[in-house]
Parts: sequence; C-alpha cells; structure tokens
Amino acid sequence: MRRSRSGAIQRGTLLVLGALAAGLPAAAAADDSLRVRGERMAASGRCHEALPVLAEASAAAPDDGRIPLVTGQCQIRLQRYPEAVASLERAKALDPGLQDVDLSLGIARFHAGDVAGAEQALVDARAAGTSRPELDFYQALASLQRGRFDAASAEALERAGRTRPDTLEPVASYYAGLAFRSAGERRRAREALGRVLAEHPGTSWAQAAERALKELDESDPTLWARLQVGMEYDDNVVLRGAGVAVPEEIGGQSDPRGVWSVEVGGELFRSENWSAGARLNYYGSVHSELEEFDLEYPGASLWLDRRVDDATLARLEYGFAYAWLGYDPYVASQVLTPQLFHAFGEWGVTRFWTQFLGSNFFPDDADVADGTGVGTPCPPAAFGECGPAGLDEARARNRDGILYTAGVQHTWPVGPLRTELLTGIFAEYNDARGTEYTYAGYGAELGTVSRLPLALTLTTRALYVYRPFANASTFPDPNDPDLAQGLQYGLSSDRRHDDFLEVDLILERKITDNLAVSLRYDYLDNHSDVPVFDYNRHLFGGYLTLLWRN
Repeated sequence: MRRSRSGAIQRGTLLVLGALAAGLPAAAAADDSLRVRGERMAASGRCHEALPVLAEASAAAPDDGRIPLVTGQCQIRLQRYPEAVASLERAKALDPGLQDVDLSLGIARFHAGDVAGAEQALVDARAAGTSRPELDFYQALASLQRGRFDAASAEALERAGRTRPDTLEPVASYYAGLAFRSAGERRRAREALGRVLAEHPGTSWAQAAERALKELDESDPTLWARLQVGMEYDDNVVLRGAGVAVPEEIGGQSDPRGVWSVEVGGELFRSENWSAGARLNYYGSVHSELEEFDLEYPGASLWLDRRVDDATLARLEYGFAYAWLGYDPYVASQVLTPQLFHAFGEWGVTRFWTQFLGSNFFPDDADVADGTGVGTPCPPAAFGECGPAGLDEARARNRDGILYTAGVQHTWPVGPLRTELLTGIFAEYNDARGTEYTYAGYGAELGTVSRLPLALTLTTRALYVYRPFANASTFPDPNDPDLAQGLQYGLSSDRRHDDFLEVDLILERKITDNLAVSLRYDYLDNHSDVPVFDYNRHLFGGYLTLLWRN
C-alpha cells in the first residue's frame, strides 16, 4: 500500500492557485459603481486594492450577492481561505444561482482543510451545470486527499490538464501519475509523470515527478536483488540462562561472527486487480570460535495480491525455509500469512494479519533417567543426572508444532518529524507436541522510521510478548543442590511464565541509490521464572547493503 500524499496535495496546489482563481473572474457591470471598480481591480489581479473597495461596496449594498462572491475569489488568490469560505457562503445564501459560486466555495473549502465540505460544494457546482476543467481538477484532488487513489480520479486530472494546460499543468499530470501509481496502473503512471519531465523541465514539478518515478521503481519493481554483508558481536550466542553453566565442549557464550544475506524476487504477473510474485532468500553466519552455531538458512516464498477497492488490498503469502546449525539439520518450517491492508488517506494504513507457522525441529532432547525419589542417589546408568519417575523428557520437550498468530498494525506519517510511526497488537497460540512449549500469549509492538539530515534513516522497533505456558517446566533449577550432588532433582509445580522484550535500533546512511551502510544495536531479554529460559543478549553489528532493482 502507498502512503497518502494529502499534505503534499494541499501544499502543491498553492503554486497554481493564483492562476486557477484568475480563471474565475466576476463579470463587470456597465455602471461605475463601487462594486464594478472592485471587480475590475480583482480581474486585473490587484486583490489587495480591491478588497477595501469591495468592503465599502458591501456596506452600501448588503443584499448584493456578487460583492461577497468577488470578495471570496480575491481572498482565494491571497490564500486567505477561512475568510474566503465565509464570504462565499454569504454570497450563496444571498443568491444561490450565482455563476461559479459553488465551484469557488469548493476551492476555498478544499484549501481550508474541509475536504468533505469541498466535495459537497463541487457536487452542487456540477448539478448546477458547471463544466469548467477546474471542477474535474478539484474533485479529483479531493478524492485523493480522502485516500481514494483510483484510475477515475487520475483520468479526471488528465482530462482537466488537457482542457486547461496553461493553468492546470503540470500539476494535473503530476497528481494523475500518483493516482495511477496507487491504483496499480504503473504504465499510465509512468506516462503521466514522464509528461511532467518532458514538458516542464527544470521546474519543481519536474523534480517531484523524477522523485515519484524513482519511488515507483523502488516500491514496485518487477525484479530486485539485495545483498547484505556484515560483522556482528553477540554477547550471548548460546542464549545461556541465569545460573546455567556452559558445557565444557563450548568455548564460551560470546563471539563475533560474519553474516550475509541474499534476496532475489520478482513479479510473476499483474492485471488490473491481481498480481503475484516469488522470492528466494538465504541467510548465513560464521562464528570466530563457536562453529557449532554457524547457521545456513535458505528459504522461498510466493505471494498473491488482490485489490479489493481503491483503498483495500488483500494478500496471501506462503513461505518455506530450512536451517542447518553447525552443519547439522536444525529446523524446517512452513508459513502461511493472510493479510488485509486498508488505507485511510492522511490517517495512514491499517494491516490486519494472521499467520500459521508450522515447525519441525530435528535435534531432540534425550530422555533423562528416572530416579527413585527426590534427593535420592541417581542410578549408575544416569551418569549423575536423574529426574522424576515416569517423566519422558524427550516427549515433553518436543518443540514441533504450529504457532497461530493474529494481529493488527497501523502505520501513519508524522509529518513535522519526517517519521512513520507503527503500532500493533497481536495474540498467539503455540500448539506444540510437547507440554514444555505449549502456551497462549499476547503482545504489542511500536516502531518508527525517521528521515534524518545527511541522508540518514533511523529505524526503531520495540516488541513485548507475555507468554503464560500451559504447564510446569520439565527443566530443573541449575542451582538445585541435588542436581550438583548427583541426586534426583525435583521440579516446580508452578506453570512457567515468560516476559519477552526486544529493542532494535538501525541507523542507515545511503551512499548511492543502490548502496548503503548501517549500524545496528539489538537488545533481547527473556525474563522467565524457569532459569534455563531466563536470559538476555546484546548484539552490535555493522553492515554493507547492495540493492538492485529493475
């Protein structure tokens, strides 16, 4: 979904407002009255001089609707929109049949920020028989500002621009290009924006059109490839829990590593309302010392998009991935993600989503030998560790299963800060085969993307998840003295609860359109009443990213 450009629409039309208002002159009468003097001044563009004359004329003839009409048109030229609205509403109240009163009122209300009122006035103007190209122009802009980015609005803008190119171009073609782009008609969007570049070179509109064409390439490429390489330092590679000793065969818990990722994707087909594509991706890491944690993680996905209406997009995505950890198979997963996006114009975009993630983990926990009672010596075959009788740890700790998640996100622009703000809530249920990992939880997320000076972009994300598990844990307390002395350990009967928090910060600097460098800090904390799962981690990284689009 594309972000609304309602603020830009308001600002952009100011550059041509004087020309548009000049296209709405009041007809002069034959006599030399104050009203006629004011009308002549207004028609010649001398609105600062005309307004005092028109005010004097209105005092002399308070029931003459043409005087507040001309006054309002002058106030539009001077960008005094609230005053223009008041003048034009008075003119319409005095004489509803005045020519162009509804069109002028629609223009004034639009620039005063009353889009709904502007649309009503423009509808009244069309019903009264007005057929001026400015009517098509402003009706289309009002539709865009309310988030209705459709081909009909784009065609109305193009029609207005062809009819009145001297005053409505290149603005009409520029916004037609944006509307075509949001409606998914990329070819027509390129034609409209290209027309701005070709016919109005060197103008601010040409520069804006050039940026829009670049955004079109970046946001909706038919083929792309992304390569990222970097170095990271992880102070808890093994995610060691509180009080848990690192096995002797593992050199430690912190380690630097090299990381790389590759993504190649493309659009498979596109029609007016449907599109589909495919993506291949690969992630890898190699550690300095902890080679058993080197990761290879290839995957692939397909997506299908359906445009429901001008502001709504439905998407279905399927993905598959397979991971090796230390050259041994680790996990195979499949994920299905239905999503629905709806744009609310200047109020942002809402995403409704669900996800079904099925995972099959290949390493299995071994079944711990059974003891004869808590605090009693373990049998010789237990090698110094034994648990409760009748507990099959291998079965209870089986992580295979399906994670069901459903949530809603909303993203909207915060204009003065050049920031996009993201908020979201979700609920999840992990239906694991083993009792250890079955839970129902819920969480929230908060994120920002901020454009900073010096071509810097700061991306932040905070994620919190509360996970109350369905059962007590099968893992003992590592500080249990029975465990240290080779006696049968006991287990808590309390259900496990985890509070998961992750904060991620990325600062990126563009070198060229295709090359960027970035720094990252990620903090992860899983606070659990089971020590094995009570851990935190600090990660620092630096990356180089190469992006290609076609």
